[in-house]
Amino acid sequence: MSGPSPVAVIGAGNVGCALAADLALRGVEVRLFNRSPGRLAAIRDAGGITVTGQIDGFAALSLVTGSLEQAVDGAGVMAVTVPTASLPAYAAALARATTGGQLIWLNPGHSGGALYLAAELARAGRAGRTICQLTTASHISRLTGPAAVRVFLRSRASLAALPARHLQTCHRRLGALLPGQFGRAHSVLDADLANLNAILHPPGMVCNAGWIEATAGQFGFYAEGSGPAVTQVMDAIDAERLALARALGVRAVPFAELFGQLGFTTGGQAHAGGAYHAIQHSDLIQPIQSPPRLDHRYLHEDVGWGLVPWMHLAAAAGSPAPTITALTHLAGVINGIDYPREGLTLERMGLAGKNLSEIRAHVGAPAVELADAPAPTSCRQVQDHPHCAGSARSAPSTAV
Repeated sequence: MSGPSPVAVIGAGNVGCALAADLALRGVEVRLFNRSPGRLAAIRDAGGITVTGQIDGFAALSLVTGSLEQAVDGAGVMAVTVPTASLPAYAAALARATTGGQLIWLNPGHSGGALYLAAELARAGRAGRTICQLTTASHISRLTGPAAVRVFLRSRASLAALPARHLQTCHRRLGALLPGQFGRAHSVLDADLANLNAILHPPGMVCNAGWIEATAGQFGFYAEGSGPAVTQVMDAIDAERLALARALGVRAVPFAELFGQLGFTTGGQAHAGGAYHAIQHSDLIQPIQSPPRLDHRYLHEDVGWGLVPWMHLAAAAGSPAPTITALTHLAGVINGIDYPREGLTLERMGLAGKNLSEIRAHVGAPAVELADAPAPTSCRQVQDHPHCAGSARSAPSTAV
């Protein structure tokens, strides 16, 4: 029996290098593409990538190239590992280079990545492509050198598909590459609302803006910068996210539960409280330092392509989102960017003018049964609410 077809990994950053190394060590033919030739020089010279941590070894790559067309020619899967906010720089090239039989895998793609890319492909006359989207990156990792990466965790992410009827295809083909790693999300709306970076990063950046400027980020972003006051803001965002999910008729679980599902906390610690308790009991993220400046992806991506689509969806659904709206505005003031206009709008996702039923039909979201009780303001306030307790489920989320 023949092995899997080649995989083109788009982007040689943290996730791209970790995924490329993992697949290559499993015997998959990997073609690694990056737009910046200088980023590839050390990998090409080394003949591959050295990986440490949860995965260990030297992974030889079959092709390291600055040509997208060369990378995707004959590949069965295109793993797009660039930040979601960078998708506009790749959409037109992907439309030209890919064919209908190839699977486009957004790793991760939150929030709204699949919706945005599908809309761009349709505008280019390439509608109907199979797009798979993870709820979080497949590998929690950091580059340790120009041709080296450390993998902290293979995430227990879930896959969604656009439209949802393609989920079986996504799960089968990607499960063959990384067996047993991924669960299933009902629709890309479920995946888009499981973006914990949008809960974690904007409050940490905005509320610690003075500290970041004064120290150039010389403090622990989570250990020191996510104290009780900052995490109360995170809890407020989470409550608005859960309310939005209920309004859209999609499934969502609270921050602490998602955090535990991913593996950042274990056992009862994952469900004992809100964001503060979960973060302070996470040995994995405690060492992470703050970004050195406010002009950073923690705002550009996690506001513009995190909070902004939530804010616009909440407006369409009539679901109040005052904290999300306020943080989006403050982040824009800080960076001089009109995030609500320049970020991921309903129009860019192909959802402008659609009512809730039409939005759900557009993504192929199945009907779900939701409890009549309103979501709690925060899990810290209502510890015994069904949203805040119970065993781990199948839709983990974030990549810190």
